[in-house]
Amino acid sequence: MKRSGKRICSACLLLGIALTLAVGLMSALSAGASSAPQEETYLWARLRLYADPAVAEIRLYDREGKPAQTLKTTNGAAVSGLLEPGTYFAATERGCTAFTLREDGSVRVTGGCGRADGTRLWLTSERVGAVTVERLSSALEATEDGGWVDYTLVNETTRLREVVRCTEPREVLTCTFEGVPYGEYTLEENGVAQCRVTVDEDTPEIAVSLP
Repeated sequence: MKRSGKRICSACLLLGIALTLAVGLMSALSAGASSAPQEETYLWARLRLYADPAVAEIRLYDREGKPAQTLKTTNGAAVSGLLEPGTYFAATERGCTAFTLREDGSVRVTGGCGRADGTRLWLTSERVGAVTVERLSSALEATEDGGWVDYTLVNETTRLREVVRCTEPREVLTCTFEGVPYGEYTLEENGVAQCRVTVDEDTPEIAVSLP
């Protein structure tokens, strides 16, 4: 019985030593893993691209000029597949635009013609901007013609139209004309001239508040 007791004690002692060594090894491995440099993470994103309605295809290339994606358009518009942050080129038969996709998913034009807004990219053969219109509606507009209000941005060569609906009095009506070629325009509301606006390199994006 004494020998059996000694054997049991020896076995328990050896088991304790083994467990201690195992715990120490696991702690060391854990410490090494936590101190190792963590890999940076970033957001893959999709872009909305807009070209001339006659453009049927947009080709994307990476910074080295290798094909990345080919996008079929609908009236010149397309949505890319997922893209990782970096520098790209967007090409159509009308030209090429260089752009950078940032880690937060936003995009910036870095070469060629065009304009970027958030995750949207306009590909044009000419420089373009945007005009945002807003106005506080009246009680009459909420009931007249179903509440629809027609805005037109027009000059000798371009006519752009946006329609918004007023559903209640004292509502803030707002609309944005995107992809507006540089130039001087007349802003009309329901066919009546309201003001003139100029979109150019100094003021590519304009906000108009109507009385």
